[in-house]
Amino acid sequence: MGSMVSFADVVFSSVTFNADDPAERLLLDLIDTRWFQRLRDISQTANTRLVYMFSEHSRFGHSVGVAHLTNILLSKLMQRYPEKIAPYRLPVLAAALLHDIGHLAPGSHTAYRTWFPDEADVHEEISCKVIEQDEEIVNLFKHLGEADLSTQISAVLSESPDLPPWTWQVISGGGWNTDRGNWCIVDSILAGVKYGQYNVAALTDSITLTDSDELALEENRLDAMMHFAISRHAMYRQLYQHRVLMACDRLNASIAKRAREIASSKELYTDEVMSQVLSVHTPLDLPLSVLYEMNESWWRYHINRWRSADDPILSDLCKRLIERKLLKTIRLQPEDNPETLLELAQKASAEVGYDPDYYVHRFSLAHMHSSEKQQSMKVLTDSGKVITMTEADPLYLALLNETQSPHRSWIALPAEAKERMGRKR
Repeated sequence: MGSMVSFADVVFSSVTFNADDPAERLLLDLIDTRWFQRLRDISQTANTRLVYMFSEHSRFGHSVGVAHLTNILLSKLMQRYPEKIAPYRLPVLAAALLHDIGHLAPGSHTAYRTWFPDEADVHEEISCKVIEQDEEIVNLFKHLGEADLSTQISAVLSESPDLPPWTWQVISGGGWNTDRGNWCIVDSILAGVKYGQYNVAALTDSITLTDSDELALEENRLDAMMHFAISRHAMYRQLYQHRVLMACDRLNASIAKRAREIASSKELYTDEVMSQVLSVHTPLDLPLSVLYEMNESWWRYHINRWRSADDPILSDLCKRLIERKLLKTIRLQPEDNPETLLELAQKASAEVGYDPDYYVHRFSLAHMHSSEKQQSMKVLTDSGKVITMTEADPLYLALLNETQSPHRSWIALPAEAKERMGRKR
């Protein structure tokens, strides 16, 4: 292998790792592991492809991109704080690469709304479990003489208070981090929209460390952070929280719900992995061997089989997702009584032959800035004072204050039921 290994990239044209650098060599070795290669078959943006037709990309490219962006930032910080950065460079880079290795199908975060709608998203815990227990990864660390590297990486991913805060803020801190910094722009480009594109270099060049070892933004590039914050806000409003995508996710959940209900009482094709998934209510009860098999090919195979199932509800739900015969939506207005409107939708659905338990859903969209007041990156002023982002720019405060506004809510239902209610939009 040559000393420089490159991957084509939609943001940087190419991302390159130096095989002669021990930390970057480790990244290349980790990329070759089976768990990481599995990410090629884990969708980055789930049902987004049903609205934005080119959103077909995977967690693989995103994870490589996060590692690259982290490497850029650490290289900048190393020039100013070598004694602080060097001891942690290896586990932080590895954590950046492996942070999403525990994602499941269908569609990463969508998997939880599908299989485990009453449970929290625990993909970080699964990632740590893989890093600490997968034989190939553990043996790779032992071969390098870094037997405790699994523990160090997990500490970064779990935001351990025993570590300097910057080590985990790089990947998961508030405001801008390398995870958000990658998906915001990559998902935007591959959806064919401009919302998420921002000035990457302006941010990576202006991030520094405080005396308490936290990441901070130099005040003179506050404009770049505001550009990113607005870009991220737009990506949520226009892409990730698109009402059609939210309705698609409810179809996913209804498919899993119906399959779980009839799997034991009717003849339903399931492989051994699916049988185990349908029998539990949290992924933490599943062994790694089963979690490994939960990829997009496995999901698509089952819904393609199930669209021919004898059960008419399961068959119809799968056909709708495969053939894009999606549920329609009704936006709840301030003057609407949510419970009354939901009851009307359920009644209309039953009247046109669709069981409302599977075909009528009410959903609200969470505010994407809800945790930012406590977690957002600090700002280092020109006078040397460290202040919060909200103190530094009123625009940022205005974005955070959106969390005080009412949640946007919809009802998803079949087109025939919406028409029966006399709703055209």
